[in-house]
Amino acid sequence: MLMALALAGSLQARAEVPASAKPAAVQQRVLQLVNEARSKGRRCGSEYFAPTAALIRSDQLAEAAKVHAQDMARRGYFEHEAPDGSQPKDRVRRTGYKYRLTGENIAYGPETAEEVVAGWLGSPGHCANIMDSRFRDFGVAVATGRKRGHIYWVQEFGLPAR
Repeated sequence: MLMALALAGSLQARAEVPASAKPAAVQQRVLQLVNEARSKGRRCGSEYFAPTAALIRSDQLAEAAKVHAQDMARRGYFEHEAPDGSQPKDRVRRTGYKYRLTGENIAYGPETAEEVVAGWLGSPGHCANIMDSRFRDFGVAVATGRKRGHIYWVQEFGLPAR
């Protein structure tokens, strides 16, 4: 019974913000879900993370995420390293964001903000990025490829330089 209720609740939540929604709505919902997770202690694999401060949306990190999501969708690849050899830190730097630390989560396929965040939280490495208390800033983007179900998500994290 509890399992059915939890599943029904998650199905209802999944309809809230689809990947096809306006970018601002998707960004806001992902940020809300990530900050809810950060507000509570959480185990990511074998590592425990204490509750930590909320992230702040960064236009520059959102732009870096958008560029990478669109590039993956256009070229049909799914990697942190782009075909030109650029890494997450390179894309973040190109936006003018001055950083001491960066991190990136990517996902392929989730249809909603709720589904992608649940997937990231269920993966130890992605969860650790979300829960890392060193990160202060955040950006996220989603892009759709040419074929049905080809949905690319990119989440950027940053600790600004002093």
